[in-house]
Amino acid sequence: MFQENEVINLILALISILMFAFIFKKMGIPRLRLLYIGFIFILCGYLFTVIEGVIWLEFFNLLEHLCYALSGISFAAGCLSIIRHSTSEQAKNYV
Repeated sequence: MFQENEVINLILALISILMFAFIFKKMGIPRLRLLYIGFIFILCGYLFTVIEGVIWLEFFNLLEHLCYALSGISFAAGCLSIIRHSTSEQAKNYV
């Protein structure tokens, strides 16, 4: 059986990822692909949390935590990519 707060988290995550995609697409910030992937992994983690309450508890619990770990890696790689891109742009301005 699933908990109501898990379903609410999933709904809020769906809404926030749509808002995130819309706002940042309008702003035109480069190098956001890995951040989008991180949000997708978080969304999948929330989905697996809801599913694990219904069937295959251990399997979906493993998938949930794997998605959270992969989202952290994606966010870290995305931030590193943005920092490297911005520092290379700053270096070009100084030359």
